[in-house]
Amino acid sequence: MMREILARSYKDLANHHLRSCYLYFAAFPEDYKISVLALIEVWIAEKFIPHLPNHKLEETAHKYVLELAQRNLVQVIERSEVHGCILTVRIHDILRDWCIEEARQDGFLDVINKTAGQGGPSSSNTMISYRSSVQNLNGDLICHESISNSARTLVVFRIPSVSFSNQLKLLRVLHMEDSSLENFSKIIGGCIYLRYLRLRRCKGVTLPSSIGQLIYLETIDLKCTQMDSVVPKSLWDIPTLRHVYLGNEFSPPRSLRHKELQTFELYLTRAKTKYRRHNMVIFLGQMNQLTTFSWAISRIPSEVINIFANMPHLVDIYLNKFSVLKTIPAKFPQSLRCLVLFADIIEQDPMPILEKLPSLVVLELSGYRGRIMSCSAKGFHRMQSLKLDEFSIEEWRMDVGSMPRLSHLALRRCRQIGKLPEGLLHVRLLIGDIELFNVPRITEDDNTLYELQRRGWKVKRSP
Repeated sequence: MMREILARSYKDLANHHLRSCYLYFAAFPEDYKISVLALIEVWIAEKFIPHLPNHKLEETAHKYVLELAQRNLVQVIERSEVHGCILTVRIHDILRDWCIEEARQDGFLDVINKTAGQGGPSSSNTMISYRSSVQNLNGDLICHESISNSARTLVVFRIPSVSFSNQLKLLRVLHMEDSSLENFSKIIGGCIYLRYLRLRRCKGVTLPSSIGQLIYLETIDLKCTQMDSVVPKSLWDIPTLRHVYLGNEFSPPRSLRHKELQTFELYLTRAKTKYRRHNMVIFLGQMNQLTTFSWAISRIPSEVINIFANMPHLVDIYLNKFSVLKTIPAKFPQSLRCLVLFADIIEQDPMPILEKLPSLVVLELSGYRGRIMSCSAKGFHRMQSLKLDEFSIEEWRMDVGSMPRLSHLALRRCRQIGKLPEGLLHVRLLIGDIELFNVPRITEDDNTLYELQRRGWKVKRSP
């Protein structure tokens, strides 16, 4: 009975594109939290998302995720403060089991999971699957023994050792997590049809210079992966590259031939990472099509703060961390919706500049060392979430009409501020929340805090 109900729900989906997107959930382990952004990137690489007039592929894919959630076929774990879209999902065990069975019967995908007693396609299944997901094997994975040479997609989770085969030349998607790789550098340059490469928390990874031959590659994700060599400069010669997520072993090239990159996230956690500051600033300044930029390093060069004037499409910026910023430049992209900027010291009040950004929804700042912070009456018209950390302000001036849509305020380690501004009493929302962490001078006797609580705002306080 349950299978019949699930089958009916599946067949009721609008088209075969959406049905393929749903069956792809079988590729993920039980209780796995799935990043929607990563899911959309792989759906696009798999060609599941159709081209529709006046719609970007990402927009159509987000609508697919929303429809699956509205039909209760996936569980929503997290939504974006900025866009309101779904960020993280999970599929219920019963639905996942059904997807695995249906995917096998349709020849869509095979799941190899020895710990769950599943070992590839059943003998009754005569259809050839071009996709394989290997999950939580107790032993090693030898690709030429377990994976078809015709495989287009290989997804691997938590395998002690993966030995690749030179015959996997038709791969379009390679997604591996928490695994140790053997022979990777010898075979990856030959996977000329590869569109999506995601290696998370993997070991034994070396990218050869032949990576530049993957002329269809759209996404490369090496976050939290232990690299045995620097990312080769030939990567940046790939004309189709759109989304890049890199870790420590990165050195910027002198020039960027193809400037259509949409996402660039760089996480440099080790101080020994080698890069030249001047080359880095020039390299980043060429990325004028970016929509998302993220850079985490112990000391971001202060010159970087000025490159965003030439990035008119930026929506999300995450910068952690500057040493000293004398001021915030006036020319941030008007399209910016989320800005996270951490610094040891910001010398001038950033609010008179940032409040003029017409699309800004989320703002998170740290390090302002001034005594007074001012927000004018027409500032932050769309602001919904404001988080301030280690601000030394004693007084926050907020005119009536500022931040009319604010629903979340967090003050952390703001030890000198004596009271909340009365301007907060004029926000439009009747219900919101305030987080106070190590803000000792704002007490329960604060008039603004008392009035907001009386209206229904929730206050979370930590010493």
